[in-house]
Amino acid sequence: MLPGEALAVTRSAPGSAPDGHGALQPGASASRPRPRRVGVVVIGAGVAGLVAAVVLARRGIDTLVLEAASRARVESRPRAGLLGPAAVDALERNGLADGLRAEGAPHHNCELRHRRRAFVVEYDRHAGGRHHVVYPQQELVADLVAAYLAAGGVIEFGVTDVMLDALTSDHPAVSFVTADGQRQTVESRFIAGCDGHHGVSRGSIPEGALRHIRQRDSAWAWLAVLAAVAPSTDKIIYGVSPRGFAGHMLRDHRTSRFYLQVEATADAADWSAERIWEELHARLAVDADWQLAEGPLLEPPNVIAMDSVFYEPMRFGRLILAGDAARRVPPAAAKGAGLAIVDGETLALAVAAALHDADERPLNAYSEVCLGRAWLAQEASTKLLQLVNVELADPFARRLQDVRLDRLRTSPVAAAEFADHYLSPR
Repeated sequence: MLPGEALAVTRSAPGSAPDGHGALQPGASASRPRPRRVGVVVIGAGVAGLVAAVVLARRGIDTLVLEAASRARVESRPRAGLLGPAAVDALERNGLADGLRAEGAPHHNCELRHRRRAFVVEYDRHAGGRHHVVYPQQELVADLVAAYLAAGGVIEFGVTDVMLDALTSDHPAVSFVTADGQRQTVESRFIAGCDGHHGVSRGSIPEGALRHIRQRDSAWAWLAVLAAVAPSTDKIIYGVSPRGFAGHMLRDHRTSRFYLQVEATADAADWSAERIWEELHARLAVDADWQLAEGPLLEPPNVIAMDSVFYEPMRFGRLILAGDAARRVPPAAAKGAGLAIVDGETLALAVAAALHDADERPLNAYSEVCLGRAWLAQEASTKLLQLVNVELADPFARRLQDVRLDRLRTSPVAAAEFADHYLSPR
């Protein structure tokens, strides 16, 4: 897109395929050539990429978003919905929180179960009223897509064979095949790599150009289960039992997410629905009047490794990484989506300063700023895993775990420390 060229895009613009595949084209001019030069190409229409794209577009920077999935898929794919204060603040600052305010559910506490007893940690009381909001990520993605299109942005859904070139030049290029089979090449000033841990963005960086710091060899993983059943609780539950950890997480009033601690070598195929529910009942049991509701599984269970990896710096030439493209953190404490949202905002503001004001200082500081937040989140995840994962064959470790949980239940100081980690980075 050339400077000054207007682009009017609507949510159901002509040129988009009926099933949600393909490009969203400029107004009624579906035959107009796609943009050949833009300010920023954003790879990936997750929360990191879309937040970055909206912030850039609203600052008058021509932006193109490329996404491998269809629009229908990105707006319906079930994803984690627990957002911490930093992520909510970023959405609020950029006028992207209308849906969250209308439909999101504030959460001020969580419940832990230990020795068949339940206790609640009112973490907001130890954090000046700061709390989480549960808002399904697919709903947030739909909000962000609508906001980006309303700002005049262009999204190509269903793209394949994405290739990045000339990353260290002033005009890096991205080529891709559109959903209707056309090879396109777009030059830009910057590329935002927001396409996840296994995406093409980081894979396009020469080997050895980034350092990576990895935590390996965790003995445990979590079996992730998504069920079509209303939550049996109004707060997140972390269950610690002699059989291992179980978690009851919140999504919306129709679906629930559960986790079960399993061996790192576990095969999800060995876990039938009957076995899953049996184990959840056993690990979440309490000596109280409480029942776990069951429902059909919405997708096959999958085993999530508890290992972590960080890549640094989060930039190579004109390619800037954000979200899971730059790291992998465990699902404990639900930090991934929040980090991605704040990364997206930070990236966009740094690029805008470089393009509008020729000020590259925010860009030069970008990696250090984002990595600092991400390591705080990793520390919080590590602390939570140490609190709830059970070392089944290590009585010494289990006694220490008993002490930690009893201290959290009885000590305001321990509760305040828990709150600080649980809500970080703030």
